[in-house]
Amino acid sequence: MSRWRKWRDEGPGRGPRTLKMAMESGSRPGKVLVPRRQGYLLLAALLVVVAVMVFYWLPRRALAAELVRTEPAVLLKNPRLRDQAVALARPVYASHCATCHGAKGEGDLKRGVPAMNDADWLYGNDPVDLEHTILYGIRSGHPKARNVADMPAMGRTGQLTDGEVSDVVDYLLELDQRPHDAAAAERGRPVFFAKGNCFDCHASDARGVTDYGTPPLRGTSWMYGGDRDTLYRSIYSGRHGKCPAWINKLAPAEIRGLAVMFHEGVLSRER
Repeated sequence: MSRWRKWRDEGPGRGPRTLKMAMESGSRPGKVLVPRRQGYLLLAALLVVVAVMVFYWLPRRALAAELVRTEPAVLLKNPRLRDQAVALARPVYASHCATCHGAKGEGDLKRGVPAMNDADWLYGNDPVDLEHTILYGIRSGHPKARNVADMPAMGRTGQLTDGEVSDVVDYLLELDQRPHDAAAAERGRPVFFAKGNCFDCHASDARGVTDYGTPPLRGTSWMYGGDRDTLYRSIYSGRHGKCPAWINKLAPAEIRGLAVMFHEGVLSRER
């Protein structure tokens, strides 16, 4: 066999092995063995990635940056930003907050989880205060967590007698204009203001103090319940509710969105 014939029959892209591969792949001998359809699929996938970046990721990133750099007070006056912040926060709430606070923000009395759909807020409803609570949590262990006040076990530690705890409960029921023992309420008043020092955290009208994060002890919004037995247990054994810090779990724009969502009372309108 001449060199020319050998090159023709067995040269680049024309040997028996190449011919066999070409036959199995359905392509013609002498062609590069990359199916044209795969090239099209690769190009289509690349176009999809580019489209996602252009129409979803980049605008979302731009929105997040705008939300974070805009002061909360200014943001609340901008309907477009306000609505976009709420839209960003909704799926975040459903994924991370609803497990404890409820799908509609109703809270959980059994676990002492406060409602997010009423007008009572432990630390106030200003977006900056809300952001701080979400960022660092309550008794979460983070150095910046909210932990100014705690509800001590007044009865269990012997600071108050069983009777004094019961008398304070009747005093609170009297303040709330609910059925109570008038004589017990009269005895409970000085305990509330003196021996128990309850007013120092919960205010003289028992409506709570946002600076301390102490809840109201009257009204319709309760963390653990406002019936006689629950009030007694709260005073006797104390309460130590917690909220995790989300600073390393949620993006800054998501936290700002949640703060705007809570401030605007979105969940309260959907009750």
